[in-house]
Amino acid sequence: MKNNINKRFVFFLLLQMFMGILPLAQAAKLAIVIDDIGYSVREDQRVYQLPKEISVAIIPSAPYAKVRAENAFAQKRDILIHLPMQPQNAQQAIEKPALLVGDDFEKARSLLENARQRVPYAIGLNNHMGSGATADKATMRHFMQALAEQKLFFLDSKTGPSVATKVAVEFGISALERHVFLDDSNEYHDVLHQFQQAKAYARKHGVAILIGHPRKNSIDVLEKELKTLPADIQLVSMGSLWRHEKVEPSKPLVVIFDMEPSPTSVQPFEHVSPLLRGIPKE
Repeated sequence: MKNNINKRFVFFLLLQMFMGILPLAQAAKLAIVIDDIGYSVREDQRVYQLPKEISVAIIPSAPYAKVRAENAFAQKRDILIHLPMQPQNAQQAIEKPALLVGDDFEKARSLLENARQRVPYAIGLNNHMGSGATADKATMRHFMQALAEQKLFFLDSKTGPSVATKVAVEFGISALERHVFLDDSNEYHDVLHQFQQAKAYARKHGVAILIGHPRKNSIDVLEKELKTLPADIQLVSMGSLWRHEKVEPSKPLVVIFDMEPSPTSVQPFEHVSPLLRGIPKE
């Protein structure tokens, strides 16, 4: 009878470990960045009501750029400069000032200094558009030299083939790349599908970086889905990824044992597997 009790105890202990401890200890990381902040009052406000782990990327020339940076800083929310860069189609309209293909170091430095004044408290930067600039190695070298001087992290939005991350690493910059876009389509079911894709990517690779925009359906999906985020996925800030911070479970797991120690926990001790400690011999 005693052996049966101990076997049941061990079974439930192991079950609790695999169902409880392991998912928390190995939680996949999901980082979300909302681009194009600084234009809309209503949608920006909704973004700022989302969990503070969600980072905001602010366009320096946006009318509310500085106040949005102040708002985010007050919330202890990570801030990125969402810097306009030249797309592959040079005729495509883009906010100014922007990084253009062929810009030298001094132009890049001036651009960044201006951006930091418009977007204070920024810890990093990602590109707005920029498929032309991020594919040009010479332009990226000048830009990353200036970015290293500013001591900012870099996130490649991956709007096209890019050498930006590789060049950033050459200059000692902590750089990451976007994995999933949330809202290439504005349809609710498409946005929801992309969010599910981000979770799947995080589970497979350990980390997923999701970029979205301050749009109604995008925020609707985030509001709903983040309330029921699975235990094996943890929402983290971009800063924690750049700084390689360890993910801690949001709630500690407490296991209370109300059974007497097994015979192997008193002398004479016998060497057994740590996971099986406490199982008496048949």
